[in-house]
Amino acid sequence: MPAWNGWYHIIGSTYGNWLPGDPRGWRTRHHREHVEGDYKNPPPIGTHDRRLAYAKSVMTREPILLSPPQRELVCRTMIEALQFHKIKVKDLSVSPLHIHLLAGFALVRRTAHLKQISDPIRHYVGIAKSRSSRALSEAGLTGHGGIWAKRTKIVPIEDRGHFDNVVQYVQDHAQEGAFVWSLRQRG
Repeated sequence: MPAWNGWYHIIGSTYGNWLPGDPRGWRTRHHREHVEGDYKNPPPIGTHDRRLAYAKSVMTREPILLSPPQRELVCRTMIEALQFHKIKVKDLSVSPLHIHLLAGFALVRRTAHLKQISDPIRHYVGIAKSRSSRALSEAGLTGHGGIWAKRTKIVPIEDRGHFDNVVQYVQDHAQEGAFVWSLRQRG
């Protein structure tokens, strides 16, 4: 389904914080495996304990929880990176465990070297995630390795009502301690 006016709600998690087998519910990539429950209606306690234990055993480092100074630097760096690439950013919240981004993307994009980008949303969000990890490392605010889990969830905005709901949802994360950047506050 095409997004309303090119707007998307992007959700990303920090490394090690929403693993297969999580008691809040979880999904496999492309839903290759049907998993009962989600965070609103979690599966029965203990249903996926072995899966969670395995996922934890193969982790190469501790889960990432972003501190308030880390959240602010991540947010500012991601905004800067996205705006550099001419991505329209409406709102971004960075909490200890995840991000919510509301941004507008053109359907077909090319790099500065005219190379076609098959998935511009993942491409530019990936650049922003990479730059934010590097900024934390250069500031001495994180150890070895990146801070992000693989992949992001991309939800096309359906209409103006959906857009307004996501704006409010992203901004409401400030009440939970997230660092929030909003275009509305800037201009």
